[in-house]
Amino acid sequence: MASVSDGVAPRKHRLFVAAIDFGTTYSGYALSSKDDWEKEPLKINANTWNAGTKSLLSTKAPTTLLLNPDKSFNSFGYDAETEYSDLADEEEDYESYYYFHCFKMLLHNNKKLRRDTEIADATGKKLDAMTVFSLSIKFLRDHLFNSLSDKIKEIQADDIHFVLTVPAIWNDNAKQFMREAAMKAGISREQLSIALEPEVASIYCQHLHLERQELKGGKSFLEATKLGSRFMVVDLGGGTTDITLHERCEGGKLKEIHRASGGPWGGRDINEAFFSFLRELFEKDVIDDFKIKHMDDYLELEREFETKKRMIAFDKPGRVKMTFPLSLFELAKKAKNVNSVDEIIGKNTKYAGKVNVKIQKLHISIEVFKLLFQPTLESIAGHIQKILKDKCGEVDNILLVGGFSECELVQNQLKSVLSNKKIIVPDDAGLVVLKGAVLYGHMPQVITSRVARHTYGIQSWPEFDPEKHPPSKRVVINGVARCKDVFFKYCTIGQEITPGFQCSQTFQALKPDEDTLECTIHASFEEDPKFVTDGSCFRLGTLTVPLPKRRSNEPLEIEETMVFGETELHVRAKDITNNRTYEAFFNFLDN
Repeated sequence: MASVSDGVAPRKHRLFVAAIDFGTTYSGYALSSKDDWEKEPLKINANTWNAGTKSLLSTKAPTTLLLNPDKSFNSFGYDAETEYSDLADEEEDYESYYYFHCFKMLLHNNKKLRRDTEIADATGKKLDAMTVFSLSIKFLRDHLFNSLSDKIKEIQADDIHFVLTVPAIWNDNAKQFMREAAMKAGISREQLSIALEPEVASIYCQHLHLERQELKGGKSFLEATKLGSRFMVVDLGGGTTDITLHERCEGGKLKEIHRASGGPWGGRDINEAFFSFLRELFEKDVIDDFKIKHMDDYLELEREFETKKRMIAFDKPGRVKMTFPLSLFELAKKAKNVNSVDEIIGKNTKYAGKVNVKIQKLHISIEVFKLLFQPTLESIAGHIQKILKDKCGEVDNILLVGGFSECELVQNQLKSVLSNKKIIVPDDAGLVVLKGAVLYGHMPQVITSRVARHTYGIQSWPEFDPEKHPPSKRVVINGVARCKDVFFKYCTIGQEITPGFQCSQTFQALKPDEDTLECTIHASFEEDPKFVTDGSCFRLGTLTVPLPKRRSNEPLEIEETMVFGETELHVRAKDITNNRTYEAFFNFLDN
């Protein structure tokens, strides 16, 4: 990660701000010009994709990447799904291709994430994840630039500032991974900002008119809420639920009042629950065999379920009717040595009378279908309730955004559990993060303060004090008794920090021939950890400061300043003797 001066590039030199929302299930991009933003902030253009063979248009494409057998790029999104399905249907050697689908969750809470971390494709073949992510981002970046070039012939690459969205609950190593993947995709450091998904959703909702939510007079959310009003933004995506709480401040600015939190609960959990249901219904071996032998049908079944879970009306009695591949039914009948699928279902007392087959359709009772959602919705609702009790003051409104929030059952469940709160679901909730990221790119200073997710610090070696320090930590260095592993705190978990908040510490490069000065950064979930070896602490990464090659034999004193309050941690370093500044880097990916 570069020094703080490279953090957020000046916008006045960019003609456009473009956002890339790289989601677990779906991804897309949107942009607006500087001129349009100044005149009409919500004039934001999102790309539309041809959604496969049905000639439907979609504002997002599946986060699906297909690579050729030689690992070169083949296609992305709907094209990748169709191409891979066709390869499997034609019984080509499709297993030699690399097919990656919904792979973003690799980065969630992955403390072992490295630049060389590998990821498995649909058939188990492994490839380094950095290549998979960078090729996907490169496709979106190139598609955006080419589309814009068709309209504006003189456009240059450096006329665009890019904003890449990430979950607010991600660790710093995952944010750095995405930044490096974007840079590898051709987006320069100076052209790139990292934005937090629920935060930019909150920014967008401030300006959005929400007439259907019965805000008086068709006012925007910003106009309809008072200064000091507190509200929660719940970003329900394909892989995660990401939650932040904001307070409305003067001039439309926002203050975070609770550290971002959430968990791995999203729309993909429902898909996994559905296939677990099928394994229970037809047995695991049948479903595994179906995926291997009939990959094209397996992919089509995934699409069918994705459509049903979003469109089904849960407030009406009846059954969910899903078209099923005959190949699956045939495999199930052969495995059980029966003449009909209904015979298999009838022997399963759990689903007898609740699931049956008519022609090529599986009829599932609404009751059974709802159970697929229950564990995920309970986790989401329980977490929200916990936050509301966590001394946050009065929260007036809860905004539901993200693709998963468009599901009727999700809305109804949360409205039932949180009946004492006003729940608002904006139109096109799945695009709120994407469009909010464009607004953030134009006005990154809109967030006046954030809340520290961890306690941050470094390892220090003070003189040993037998009244404060345990004997096990006593070491002798250059004849002086010191205490090792002491946690020197920079910033406390839950602390309100304004963007640019700084903490400094001076270090010595004791050896004249040292090329770099390295310092290990630690983090903790406790407010006052004593030692970096405490159970609550973890090694965050290494701070590396390049040093001049020619210098005197005197120890070089370097002041290292960590800068908090942005979407990423930043750092700068200065030679105290001559005030020379150095470019310092965090390395969160070689732990």
